[in-house]
Amino acid sequence: MSTATVAPVRHRYALVVDTTRCIGCEACSVACRAENNVPEGHWRSRIVAYPLGKSGQTRPVKWACMHCADAPCVTVCPTKATYQRPDGIVVIDADRCVGCKYCVFACPYGARYVDEERGIPDKCDLCHERIDAGLQPACVQTCVGRAISLADLADPNDEAAARINSGEAKPLHPELGTKPSVYYVMGR
Repeated sequence: MSTATVAPVRHRYALVVDTTRCIGCEACSVACRAENNVPEGHWRSRIVAYPLGKSGQTRPVKWACMHCADAPCVTVCPTKATYQRPDGIVVIDADRCVGCKYCVFACPYGARYVDEERGIPDKCDLCHERIDAGLQPACVQTCVGRAISLADLADPNDEAAARINSGEAKPLHPELGTKPSVYYVMGR
């Protein structure tokens, strides 16, 4: 009797956003718009003022698709147009999408928009074509403060992944149960 073996995951991507280094310049958002031909008035990635507890203070935070391991958008998609790649990146197959918008309503992070011209939802896809070509996502490459890092959780020597594994970088809103793959260093 032979035992089937499962090939190990080659990559498992996540983002680390160090809010203590973010200066709120929005270079990441502009680079994303240019790289992905995002229509005027929409954003795949944006900077938001994130509240720091009850003090009333805020910090600039990069906000985009969280590439959740338990992504509600994947679960509700009737055509499986929204799916998670083996490397953890959640993407939309535009050819399979029927434009029902279930994924837009299912996302608890408000990370999707409807591209009116194409009639389908869109969102951050971590510039997966760039990653597949050995490049960094546009937001990572462009970040002036070096606040955004691509992490490979399958690489034991990855420095950004070490920040996640140590607990220094944490997901926002873990109570939602989606197991997001975007982690934040909030500092003090």
